Amino acid sequence: MLRLVIFITALCSLAQAQNVGFEKGNSLTVTPIQGQVRVICGGFNGNGTALYSCRDIVMKPGAYDHFVGPRDARVTKVELTAFHQDGSNRSKTEDYQGARGISTDAFNLWISTLFQKPLLEVGTNNVNYRLVSGNTVYAEGSFQAVVTKTAMRECPMATYQSTDVNDCNSQYSICQRYFKEFNNCQ
Repeated sequence: MLRLVIFITALCSLAQAQNVGFEKGNSLTVTPIQGQVRVICGGFNGNGTALYSCRDIVMKPGAYDHFVGPRDARVTKVELTAFHQDGSNRSKTEDYQGARGISTDAFNLWISTLFQKPLLEVGTNNVNYRLVSGNTVYAEGSFQAVVTKTAMRECPMATYQSTDVNDCNSQYSICQRYFKEFNNCQ
């Protein structure tokens, strides 16, 4: 009887470990997008024009995602370390809802700014995870997240008119509007 209980427990742990990774999946694609926007500004605060070359890279299914893993109510944190194909690595830690088996917040998988760096890079990322509370490790393992780069898409040229001259000095907000309007060049 004891052997049966141990076998069932081991089988459940193995089944649970197979569902480890990102909530939306471990196969991701990145697509460069680009296009041009002409902005004509005129109003109470002045006049102006601008021509912006907009560029971005879109990740599907999303640039942020939750880690899902084994359930263990004792666990309070998850540590992920992604080993990239070029030999570099990046680590990130988030709070973990052990009873639910999911990170409290989504991990930044792709967005790179002055203040944040992404966990993943294009190619095969070998991701090690550790589920911890304090200095105690309750579970650890690994999974692969594959990021595939697809061909560039181009949006048609657009012209916007604005009553605020500041729009002629705000490339970021204009490009965000442009890509949203053209559904990321699809």
